[in-house]
Amino acid sequence: MAETPIEILKKYWGYNEFIHPQSQIVKSVLERNDTFALLPTGGGKSITFQIPIMLMDGLCVVISPLIALMKDQVKNLKEKGIKAALISSEISKIEINAILDNCRFGKTKFLYISPERMQSQGFIASLKTLEVAYFAVDEAHCIVEWGHDFRPSYLALKNIRELYPDTPILALTATATPQVQEEIIKQLMLYKPKVFKKSLQRQNLAYRIEPSEDKWKDILYLLKRHPGSTIIFCRSRKDTYQLSKFLIENGFDADYYHARLSAVEKNQKQKDFIESDSKILISTNAFGMGIDKPNVRLVIHETAPDSIESYFQEVGRGGRDGMPATGILLYNEADKKNAFKAFKTSHPDRDTFRDIIRKLYNFYQIAEHEKREGQLPFSEKKFREQYQLHKQKTKSVLQFLERKKIITIHKTQRQSLVKILIKNYEVNDDSSIENKVLDFTARHYGGIFQNPLPIDEYFIAQRLKIPSYQVKKSLKDLHDANKIFYRDASIIKISFLEPRDDNAAKITYWKDFERLQKVKWDRLTAMHYFAQEESICKSQLLLRYFGEKNTAKCGICNICKPHVSKQELNTNQLLSYLSNQPKTLEEIERDFIHIDKKIIYHKLQYLLDEEKINLKLPNTYYI
Repeated sequence: MAETPIEILKKYWGYNEFIHPQSQIVKSVLERNDTFALLPTGGGKSITFQIPIMLMDGLCVVISPLIALMKDQVKNLKEKGIKAALISSEISKIEINAILDNCRFGKTKFLYISPERMQSQGFIASLKTLEVAYFAVDEAHCIVEWGHDFRPSYLALKNIRELYPDTPILALTATATPQVQEEIIKQLMLYKPKVFKKSLQRQNLAYRIEPSEDKWKDILYLLKRHPGSTIIFCRSRKDTYQLSKFLIENGFDADYYHARLSAVEKNQKQKDFIESDSKILISTNAFGMGIDKPNVRLVIHETAPDSIESYFQEVGRGGRDGMPATGILLYNEADKKNAFKAFKTSHPDRDTFRDIIRKLYNFYQIAEHEKREGQLPFSEKKFREQYQLHKQKTKSVLQFLERKKIITIHKTQRQSLVKILIKNYEVNDDSSIENKVLDFTARHYGGIFQNPLPIDEYFIAQRLKIPSYQVKKSLKDLHDANKIFYRDASIIKISFLEPRDDNAAKITYWKDFERLQKVKWDRLTAMHYFAQEESICKSQLLLRYFGEKNTAKCGICNICKPHVSKQELNTNQLLSYLSNQPKTLEEIERDFIHIDKKIIYHKLQYLLDEEKINLKLPNTYYI
């Protein structure tokens, strides 16, 4: 007798029942309907595409932009005894072919891929030989050009409907306004889709906006007051370094994370954070999506993100286990002023926009109506310096040209490659960095004398305890000396996909660019309205933005509950405390850490007004 979805859920996942509307989504996929699902972070999206295939013949192809999440899900499925595989840029062509063979002969139920993979004609040809039961498109909002977190590679997913006109597609997202939802359905060409939406309300997550003029001092206070696993989001890589150093110096177990880390470093930092119950991770927005850590108790934003979508996704890392969690945005009037100023200075006017495009073509001596073929070496820094261009404005225009498929900037190749060319090589006793690097590659990469092999410069640097830039320099010097072949994966190249068209740049491109900037500006404005509005429940404000109306107040945000305290503070307690010796405000906050500092300030002011205590400037209180 065939198993049922609930039996599969119990057998492999250990749950006795679905969370609404998981079972309806599973049923829709089993009935081979195109399906759209909007579920909140922590709402169990993965269950909805993992259960159906266990009751069907064939393969579920999962498309996601999040390598960390895909790795995690493949690992979890394998631990359950379910055969799953991931194809990513980190594995060789031989491994990819082996994975596809396993899929072809029915040994694999899940194949996880990035959207970029659907741009490869070779992969598409291989995919056509597989029995695909349905596609699951995660983070589906990435396909919408004017939507949050747009990925140009997602546009290739339009191929799915053309290649598989009768194969169902399940589109999933946790952050999409009603307009974005409609666009997702249109872009993926879903046919009469069954639509399921669950309220994005998080009853266990308190959204709090805290005024702050000294953010690092306030972060120390919050960390003492909210012990447990914490994520702190910062604006820049520099901030993550400096704040983590500051917190370590103040006795906290802290670490930093950002997009420029090597794969080895990212994996290690994620592992350390996930396995700890008290570690604090300071990160740019590179961390958060796809990191399935249930017991994050506190999420702090040192600065406001550029959109409510980003904020909602990042703060949603808190409390995924259903237990109480808090999201705190530290905010002051200067934040809004700086954000609006940064937006205006990083987005060019019409003349500057056209000028940057014209100079890009001139940089490669491309005439009107002509197109250069192939991949050309590209240094954004050299390009800017040659024409004295503004960094952020140039970056904004280049990103737009990529979105419009006018150019492609190849930021990385798949992996760096090395082959040792020296015949009869023997380990050298010379302790120079160059020889250390050469010896390490010779010892640790079998077959490196016969064929170019993928290497990780950051891993080598970590093992040899030297900076990664010195490893890269040594490899380049060895290459120049004809001792090795070295292909540096970090070399950036550019491809021109369309002929130069100055008239289009002047009119069509500019209109599209201007429209996108308007969307970004509206998002930024909405984010700061959310931060500053002081009369409407924060949860209600967020839900209204995503199209949910007439929702109840949350009762736990800073509007519904201005002061959060485990107990009240009696004035006699303060008087008794101060009777021993004078105390600074910092000492009072530390010793009454369980009391909200606003309540402490209120009580101190009351005692001052009643002339029961005195204040010695700048901040010492005494009787």
